[in-house]
Amino acid sequence: MNSGGSPRLGAVPGRLRGFRLFGASAEEPRSRRAGDVAVLASSIIGLLFVSVIAVPPTGIERALVTFVQNIPHGLSGLWRLFVALLAIATIAVIVAAAAQRRIALIRDCLLAVAIAIPVALVIARLAQGAWPPVWDQLRTEHSTQPWTLFPTLRLAVTTTVVLTATPHLSRLARRIGRRLIFLAAVGVVLLGTATPSGAAAGFLIAAASAAAVHLAFGSCRGRPTLADVSAALVRFGVDVQLIGAADRQSTGLFLVDAQDRDGVPLVVKVYGRDAHDTQLLTTLWRTVWFREAGAPTSSGRLQQVEHEALLTLLANQAGVRTEQVVRVGGTAEDDVFLVLRTIGTALAAAPERWSPAVVERTWAMLHTLHDAGIAHGQIDDRHLVVDGDGDEIGLVDFRGAAVTTVPERLSTDEAQALIATVLGVGVDAALSAARAALGAERLALALPFVQMAALTPDQRASVRAAGLDLDEIRARAADLAELEPPPLQQLRRVTWGSVVRVGLLVLVFLVLASAVAGIDLDQLGEQLRNAAWALVALGFCVCQLPRLTQAVSTLGAAPRPLPLKPVYTLQLAMSYIGLALPSTAARVAVNIRFFQRNGLPAGSAIAIGALDGAIGLIVQMTLLVSLLLLTPMSLQLDLDAGTTAGLARLLGIIIAIGIIIIVVVLVMPRWRRPLLARGRELARDGLGAARGLQSPRRLTLLLGGNIATELLWAVSIGLFALAFGYRIGIAELLVINLSVALLSGVIPIPGGIGVVEGGLTFGLVRAGMPEETAFAAVILYRLSTTYIPPLWGYFAMRWLERNQYL
Repeated sequence: MNSGGSPRLGAVPGRLRGFRLFGASAEEPRSRRAGDVAVLASSIIGLLFVSVIAVPPTGIERALVTFVQNIPHGLSGLWRLFVALLAIATIAVIVAAAAQRRIALIRDCLLAVAIAIPVALVIARLAQGAWPPVWDQLRTEHSTQPWTLFPTLRLAVTTTVVLTATPHLSRLARRIGRRLIFLAAVGVVLLGTATPSGAAAGFLIAAASAAAVHLAFGSCRGRPTLADVSAALVRFGVDVQLIGAADRQSTGLFLVDAQDRDGVPLVVKVYGRDAHDTQLLTTLWRTVWFREAGAPTSSGRLQQVEHEALLTLLANQAGVRTEQVVRVGGTAEDDVFLVLRTIGTALAAAPERWSPAVVERTWAMLHTLHDAGIAHGQIDDRHLVVDGDGDEIGLVDFRGAAVTTVPERLSTDEAQALIATVLGVGVDAALSAARAALGAERLALALPFVQMAALTPDQRASVRAAGLDLDEIRARAADLAELEPPPLQQLRRVTWGSVVRVGLLVLVFLVLASAVAGIDLDQLGEQLRNAAWALVALGFCVCQLPRLTQAVSTLGAAPRPLPLKPVYTLQLAMSYIGLALPSTAARVAVNIRFFQRNGLPAGSAIAIGALDGAIGLIVQMTLLVSLLLLTPMSLQLDLDAGTTAGLARLLGIIIAIGIIIIVVVLVMPRWRRPLLARGRELARDGLGAARGLQSPRRLTLLLGGNIATELLWAVSIGLFALAFGYRIGIAELLVINLSVALLSGVIPIPGGIGVVEGGLTFGLVRAGMPEETAFAAVILYRLSTTYIPPLWGYFAMRWLERNQYL
């Protein structure tokens, strides 16, 4: 405990009652938060969406503008006051920061403004086709051309300063700042300075700029001081004599070590007013992106404290040795705390205490916990504690625990316990103890979860540091229990030769395109030189988003929740593997390997890929048929008799080969029996994975992810066409992209090289673009979607391999 200089309770002053602008001291430690990543990403996506619909304004926005124009002008003074108050608040923040010598905060605000202004100018240039009048926007709240400013630069600048300073402000000042931002946004709309989309764009630019600065330099934790904690404990009757900040802090809360009057150690978990990881957005972000073992299961501060206190009491009641709840409470400043009486010493701090007796008692404690229907989620040496001379084993920190009967969560606990004991006493002793404690049946259920994805973050680091091979541990455990270890899907390795062959294919396609299609490469270069490169850059960024929506649809296909981060990384890796190998074979092999590493059997892994692909195909065909039936568009294909006959012959050959393979397999018993047995096993696993498709969550992720993917592909093609001065409707873009996607899916060419380029060029020419211009747009699109992403796809695959996801 860091007791040096810690205040004694009687000498702790209370919190000042007056208004304070800043809620944290200038020396407050800074940290980077996952919530800032979520804010930055959502702000960028929102800004792209607003930019697309802002010019020309939508019908709803035009109707709102007409309504505002009819409001009596006598209230314009009030609208100006709204805008002026935010400007005054901005100046007040800067002046107060300078007066208190908060140089770092001034730096943050100025840097955020330096980011916001050029971003606003670029967005305005992309949306309106001309640079906005910067000085006029900053000098006055009026516009010389009403309703044309997009985005509102003055609102963006003032909001940027307030949002950048928000983590440093007091609770009351933050509330005032948020309300002033809202009133100023309403004011600029009612004054006729900008459309609602322009005001929204200004706010989104400010939010993104502030989040970027917070990620670069961190922001203050806003945690309560030791004096605040001491005063709160006094008010709630908790009698302590020493108090100090814990040496190791956890994300989202402030840990305080203390001692009561009898010298018994206490731990105080304080969820402060700025514990951002307890807020809904950040909790959802961490849950979806990381799904870390033991992650908080509730969103609000009070809910998390209540959850941990309840699970701790239930574990105590079941006979598990754990911490004792002393007090749960809240303060007038909106802080929530949980006081626990600690037990023992963490095994991470006393690794010499590991012994066969400790391992045996660890398994006994885990059985008691699971018999009570509780899954802990963090069975590692930080949460396992040893107490007394008899080496009694306890378990602490039920923040991420849950009352559950889901076998996967219980098996995850057992897999973590197995690895914890392996790290403590060695592989042989740990495996023998696990076999004796679990039995063959439960050990078989736990073995698929002996994967990096199921371990706690500390265990992953320890496994890497110790150089443990989880595949070998799993195989030895299966051999000890006389089980058949589930084989992991073998991957075809990508060679430099395959990469070179892909490069040659691209070169050959360019040469053929020039010779066959009559495309002049000099004219192609001229078209590229005349492109609007700001729009090209925007199109490149949009082209990277479908990987994320594809990951979302994969989450919907999975029979149990998975973390978004590795699934998204898997999609990035596919851009590398799919280009160098036939896409279907590569996707199946990598998907099976990945999902087996996450504890799913091979049949479920195959079913996930099949479900994702089938739903994607259904979405593509449904969208295409709907557009062809409900709009005047058509595919405009002109197939002669020779082409039709050739396609018919190809289809007949494929069917004949399939029939021959089926007959050969059925005739030969040596092949038929193992194949049928394997087929039944895969079918059983696949049906189990597909059985939960009635879940609204899974259907929403599957359908929503696939629909969003198709829309993003179409929008990105449209942006590249717009970069050359041709505006094509979203319906036409969808028909073009969907038709080409369905065609390339049945032609076994790596990456669809040549097929996709030719089909997209044909579609854009039909939509009204000259052939050279259409080909230039397609080349930029394919570079952004197929030929450049494998660069970071390679590093994504290496990350998956390094973290044992493949």
